[in-house]
Parts: sequence; structure tokens; C-alpha cells
Amino acid sequence: MIQIDPYHPDDLSSLVKFVEAIQEYERRDVRWLKPGHEIADDYAATIIRNVDEKGGAILVARQDGRTVGFVSAWTEVDEDPLLQENVRQHAYVSDLYVDETLRRNGIASKLLTEIEKAMRGRRCSRIRICSKAANRAAMECYKSAGYQPYEVIFSKELG
Repeated sequence: MIQIDPYHPDDLSSLVKFVEAIQEYERRDVRWLKPGHEIADDYAATIIRNVDEKGGAILVARQDGRTVGFVSAWTEVDEDPLLQENVRQHAYVSDLYVDETLRRNGIASKLLTEIEKAMRGRRCSRIRICSKAANRAAMECYKSAGYQPYEVIFSKELG
């Protein structure tokens, strides 16, 4: 059975391991990303800092006492001058990870549901999540959880 708990400092080593795994997974398709071991410690610290400073949350998924995934989110303000004022503030899901051996078992959906509740409790009425375009599994997960594309960024190498 999966249990979703708030992040605790004892979870730091798992968080770092998961951040490294996310990076390595995305490096399969995006060759200019740095290796996971180079960014994991600093990026995990960035997540924790943003959660603390921006009214966010980190939740971890556990199965039989073992940490098997996490999600992190915080409050952001969209500076787009074309948006109505009342929708600028939103929750931003920075990262979502589930152990590869346990994917497609509803863990990501449970993490998303719980982070949505947490951020709703922080007065967010909208939530955003991003994905690398090549990460089709993530995009399928987000769409099945009710997320729809909002903005698409295109990239082209010049050289």
C-alpha cells in the first residue's frame, strides 16, 4: 500500500537520488543536460529552498516503509501582463518522480492529487507542471490527471 507523507529532512538522501534519476532519464533525449550526479545535490537544495521561501510542499510516497517517489510544488506569480490579475498566482509543480519499477501503478496520480490538495490549502486556485517534450510518459500522466497544455516552448539549435 502506498502512503503519502510530508517531506522530512531524513528523506534528503532519497530526494537527491530521485533528482539524479530524473535528470538521467531526461538526458536520454536531451543531450545538452548535465549528468545527474553533477546537479543532484544543488538541485535538491534548490527545491527545498523554493518550497520554504515560496509557501510550497514536498510530499514523498512510501511503500512498506521505503521511499519510492516524491512531488514538490510552490507558489509562483506569472508576470505575463496579458493575464488577468486574479489568475497570476498559481501553484507550480517543479518535480515529480516515481521509482521506475513501480510506475503505472497510480503512485504519480496519488502524489499529484495530494500536492493539489496541499497547494489548494495555500490559496492556489490553479496549478502548472512542466515536462521536457520528449518525456511522453510524463505528459501522458499529466493529461490523465486532468492537466492540459497551457504554453509550448520551441527550441532550435543555431549552428
